[in-house]
Amino acid sequence: MSGRRRRGAVLAALGALALATAAASLAMGAVSVAPVDVLAVLARHLGFAGADPPAQADAVLWGIRLPRVLLGMTVGAALGIAGTALQGVFRNPLADPHLLGVGPGASLGAVVLMLAVGATPQAAMAGATVGAIAASAAIRRAGDLPDPGPTRLVLFGVALGAVLSAWVGFVVFAADRSAVPPVEFWLLGSLTGATWRTLGNTFTLAAAGLLVVGASARSLDLMALGESEAGHLGVDVELVTRIVLLGAALEVGAAVGAAGVVGFVGLLVPHVMRRLVGPGHRALLVAAALGGAILVTGSDLVARTLAAPIEIPVGLVTTVLGGPFFLWLLLRSARRAAP
Repeated sequence: MSGRRRRGAVLAALGALALATAAASLAMGAVSVAPVDVLAVLARHLGFAGADPPAQADAVLWGIRLPRVLLGMTVGAALGIAGTALQGVFRNPLADPHLLGVGPGASLGAVVLMLAVGATPQAAMAGATVGAIAASAAIRRAGDLPDPGPTRLVLFGVALGAVLSAWVGFVVFAADRSAVPPVEFWLLGSLTGATWRTLGNTFTLAAAGLLVVGASARSLDLMALGESEAGHLGVDVELVTRIVLLGAALEVGAAVGAAGVVGFVGLLVPHVMRRLVGPGHRALLVAAALGGAILVTGSDLVARTLAAPIEIPVGLVTTVLGGPFFLWLLLRSARRAAP
């Protein structure tokens, strides 16, 4: 099988798995809904003729579960794209929005702007985007230091994230508790507040970020050869870096503004997808979007059902999966750097 056909087959399989994960998430939960009722609810609201679904199934699916599932897929796709972009632009396999402090920066920006202008979805995402841009700029300055190395860059990001997370906790606890979501939302992630309005805002911002990053896919491929080599091939490395960081910040702002910090998605997904579709960023970005959607939606299903009726924060589930993977990458990087 040729490389192009193999990538196409992998993307098709990922798309099918994403649909299957979404279907399972719609049917399963505190209130189980039969597959036939799921189809009946979707058919009714999409304008197709058919039997009327039960009122309870309609209320649960259309009012609560469907926007939550679609929001989880959007958040996961955004984080997968952001992680791919950061790993590409820094040429660092350990880069991740959470580990580099971009996610906590987005949380702080969202909290501050919501307190300033009101707790609205637009304020949360605008503040999160500004905070993500500011944190990305700080990480970029750290990347300009002489030979920072992948581990040193991550250590800088972890320290930055710890400081910003502390400020998130301070601001939330010092503010009116009814004005912003609790600190657990911002630091552990949750999809409980999903609405159609939030979904629309998140999808719009995430789509804009994908367009920004996707436009630089070819340049990211060349930058993998090294900055000097990419420059000789006609790439404006500084401009591409700024554009890609802006796109990643839009993705992180969309995800954090809607669901808080969901850790390690941007680390785990690009690594797995790179093994499946190769290093070319055009296919890799699409695969990372699908993989992130699968991971977050599946993790949210586990979070809703594992200890029902108690909901586990979705970020805890993704951290349980991604944390050991990060430790393995860190040890592998240390072994390679050892003389």
